Amino acid sequence: MAITKTKKVRNVQTYLMLLEKANRSARTIRGYRNIFLCYARFLDVPLEDLHLHLTIDNLMRYLDSDYVKKLRPNTRQLMLKVLSRYMQLNGVEFDEMELNIVKTRRSNIRYDKALEYDTLQKMIDLADTLMKAYITFLVSTGCRAGEAAQVLISDVHGTVVTIRPEIAKNGHGGKVFLTEEAREYLDLWLKERPAWILAANEKVKLLNRTRPAQEDRLFACTYNNLLARYRHLYDMVDGESSAMCGGDRRMITPHSCRAYFRTHAAKSMGVDLAEGIMRHTGYLNSAYVRMSDEEKERAFHKGEHELYITRADHRIQIGKLSELERKNAEYERHNAELTKRLALVEQVQQEKDIIQVVGEKYVRADDVQKIVDIAVETAMKKRT
Repeated sequence: MAITKTKKVRNVQTYLMLLEKANRSARTIRGYRNIFLCYARFLDVPLEDLHLHLTIDNLMRYLDSDYVKKLRPNTRQLMLKVLSRYMQLNGVEFDEMELNIVKTRRSNIRYDKALEYDTLQKMIDLADTLMKAYITFLVSTGCRAGEAAQVLISDVHGTVVTIRPEIAKNGHGGKVFLTEEAREYLDLWLKERPAWILAANEKVKLLNRTRPAQEDRLFACTYNNLLARYRHLYDMVDGESSAMCGGDRRMITPHSCRAYFRTHAAKSMGVDLAEGIMRHTGYLNSAYVRMSDEEKERAFHKGEHELYITRADHRIQIGKLSELERKNAEYERHNAELTKRLALVEQVQQEKDIIQVVGEKYVRADDVQKIVDIAVETAMKKRT
């Protein structure tokens, strides 16, 4: 009897459970669920029945919707990738033209506003203790804003912070570091944290919401809460954000602190170290750059002054000192070259003296012993 192979039809809940068994992160699974939920709402069907409405026509109508058209290119690309993969696993076949539509490439263009040093300073001036700690933490570590929201108190040891693989993008965790400035603000926050949590618990009771019974997160907030606080600070400082961004709030995010870290850390630490701390997985960085965590930590603290926000005088002072050291090193190299050249000039002059002595009596140039004897004889005659 012939056996026919058919595609298994899986509802969303079953599919997400399989992803969990395949060791996909909780964050990834939540993202997939949100994509499926938005699609189900567009089709006006329950999420548990979405697998019964997986057609090419429905997907094409979704792509023409205002919601999808407003998505950023990379968000749209991810959404299409997730939906098309789920449809294919449930037996939906795409022809060549349809595949060209759903398989778009990622864009490397950034749309968020560049974060400036003066803007950061003003934000820190207006921020409460929580946001002072959060912003300096982001600038110091270069980690993603979502990762910072999930860092636990137990992940912090002195000036070393462990980004656990389960909270890191693509599971690429590692060690990041705190500047002296960031550690001071973090210490201030940790003193206020217990009272802040008590106040937050009372507030959510009035709103009929819940908070974790055991709060282990370093900043004791969700990412959305921290995002709203960050944007509020930015708006107070920038003043032109709504006009410049056309009202698009997605251009103002804490992720700009990561770009700020990459730009400024590279000045004093070098590109390789900055990329390594950010845990970028580019071919050259992952294949050839080899530094232990201890080496990274030492190099980081040596160049951390570029990441200071409130220590303007200290930052400038260290910057001038570094420039002075660089000029001093160049001066020493220049002196060494001059000394070497003088030695060569003296050597050439001595050789000219010998040649002049030899020129007074004709000898063969390759007769070294005769040259020496003549030079000695001439010298003796001059003394007498």
